[in-house]
Amino acid sequence: MSHQFLLALLCEEIPANALPGARRQLEQGFAKGLEEAGFAGCTVRAFSTVRRLVVHVTGLAAGQPDRIEEVTGPPARAAFTPDGSPTAVALGFARGQGVSVDQLRVVKGSRGDVVAVTRRVKGRTAPEILAEVTTEVVGSLHFPKTMRWGAGEHTFVRPLHNIVAVFGAETMDEVVPLDLFGLGSRGSTAGHRVVAPGRIEMRGITGFEDYAARLEAAGVVVDPDARRAKMLARAEMLAAEVGCTVRPDPVLLDELVELVEHPGLVRGKFSSRFLELPEEVLVTTLRHHQKSLVLEKNGRVAGYFLAVADRPDDPEGHIARGYSWVAGARLADAAFFYAQDQRDSLESRVPALAGVMFHRTSGSYLDKTNKVRQLAVELARQAQLEISLEHLERAAWLAKADLVTAMVGEFAELQGVMGGIYALGDNEPEEVWMAVADQYRPAGLEGPIPRTLTGAMLGVADRLDTLAALLASEKPSGSKDPFALRRAALAVVKICAEFPLPLDVLDACHRAVVGRPGGDEAELQAFLQDRVRHYLTNVVGVRADVADAVLTAHWGVIAADVARARALETVRRDEVFGSLAIVFKRVRNILTKGTHGVLDERVLAVPAERELLAAVAAAEIRVAESLDEDDHEAALHALAPLATPLDRFFTEVMVLCDDSILKDARLALLARIERLFLRLADVSRLATEAR
Repeated sequence: MSHQFLLALLCEEIPANALPGARRQLEQGFAKGLEEAGFAGCTVRAFSTVRRLVVHVTGLAAGQPDRIEEVTGPPARAAFTPDGSPTAVALGFARGQGVSVDQLRVVKGSRGDVVAVTRRVKGRTAPEILAEVTTEVVGSLHFPKTMRWGAGEHTFVRPLHNIVAVFGAETMDEVVPLDLFGLGSRGSTAGHRVVAPGRIEMRGITGFEDYAARLEAAGVVVDPDARRAKMLARAEMLAAEVGCTVRPDPVLLDELVELVEHPGLVRGKFSSRFLELPEEVLVTTLRHHQKSLVLEKNGRVAGYFLAVADRPDDPEGHIARGYSWVAGARLADAAFFYAQDQRDSLESRVPALAGVMFHRTSGSYLDKTNKVRQLAVELARQAQLEISLEHLERAAWLAKADLVTAMVGEFAELQGVMGGIYALGDNEPEEVWMAVADQYRPAGLEGPIPRTLTGAMLGVADRLDTLAALLASEKPSGSKDPFALRRAALAVVKICAEFPLPLDVLDACHRAVVGRPGGDEAELQAFLQDRVRHYLTNVVGVRADVADAVLTAHWGVIAADVARARALETVRRDEVFGSLAIVFKRVRNILTKGTHGVLDERVLAVPAERELLAAVAAAEIRVAESLDEDDHEAALHALAPLATPLDRFFTEVMVLCDDSILKDARLALLARIERLFLRLADVSRLATEAR
């Protein structure tokens, strides 16, 4: 009969960002521990609330089966005399194994005959195994931060108050004995600390659904998915009551779900006069500072919001009023700062950037502004973009001016956004104010890219300058990246790939380090190449060896690199291309063994040489035509006809022959083939053995 186990830890409030990871660790840890203990085929599910970590395991056996075990001991010559009588060694071994000396036998060992005994080892019960696995898994949980409590002997994410650990078949009646952080397990727990703080009996529950139902009756919804669905339904109901809809915000909703045990929401409101503020200010105030869902009416922010309440109701409206007071105060501050900032133009604030340090090694933000302005124009010229250089230079000049505004001083999340709003208010051209507003898009690989070409070039130039200035002294290490340099590099890659920009980032790196003390062009290029590799494998979705094949050949225009990688990922599955990859490895290997000059086709008279020479000439034409049309897949397919003549060439021709003129011509032919391949990819990097 199948058995089940339920573990429920009741703690103080756990940080919301720690819960998803804790659930994953619990599921993986229990699955691994039980499988290693011989309980294969179990189903493990983890759940949580802000105060609970719960694991439910089904498909358990009652215990381990008994097993037959052979134990080897001392050499036979030491255990028995020549006439077969047991010595003290044999008697000691038998006594240690709990058997009589008559049960000993002699078997072949790796170093000759040894004494052995076969015995039946009784399997351990499931509760014994579960106690060990639970102790190990819970003790190994990793959290961003932990704390000590009591006498400081124990460390966990938050102080532990109660442990439920029950086991059984149709009903879980047996309490599994545990000792975690000095606390023993029991068969009961507490409900919601406000709604139903009394004890709830858990012995005898029939499964997770029964457990969840008992907790829900006590004000706790333990399943995050159920909590999310209930919270969303209540949000839609509260919004509909005032003729509004909920502004979609799945990220915030997920966070709110982790903040509570009961999926409660209350509706707050604020004065209609605040609706005159820019929408970005309203949303940032409500979303980032109040953790509130924004309500909309006719596509615009309405004067209402929804805030989380860890309880089913707010009958006297105290919670809603409290949220409304705080939101009103926040919005009043925002309105004051907004009015203050509008007294001066954005351009008039630029000189004040001289007093704002960018970095101790790289001067002020005014220094950075001048550098980015110059770099952006240079990059646009280098890429031959159809863009107003005047507008680009103007956007770069105004980009950081909002750092000295009162609004950004209070709401740092709005940097860039407020600059765009103020530039629009100053009647700057659309290209300019949109570029200023979009300069921080995207945040790494997340979010949209800039809306305009001017914004894209400003974003790339700004980030390349940051990387050139800081990479030498602030290079990321492990999980530490205080200046978000990895994110900046990923943003450069994403913009270049998805806008797309015909920008050679290798040349851009050279231009970026000029005038930056300590700037290292090679280091910057290598750092960006790693991010391109990450983008290809994690966003585009190509295999790691495909990314290596593309980037080893050549790289720089990232949009083209992405196109080559996508094409190679497709054609590598063709059988003929697998053969081509193998033979190209021979080309590269032979070229490492000799030098060559200019190809003299006249000395290549062997039929296999002439056939290969003709095939190469035809492939060069087809590859060039395909690349002119940006058809990288067709260009790669154009290499396929080389497989057979190359194979024949290596079969019939001795490349490294004694005739130096002939050897030089043959090596030059192979070098020509290598150059043709490397226009697309170094296919010798492909893991053909995995085919």
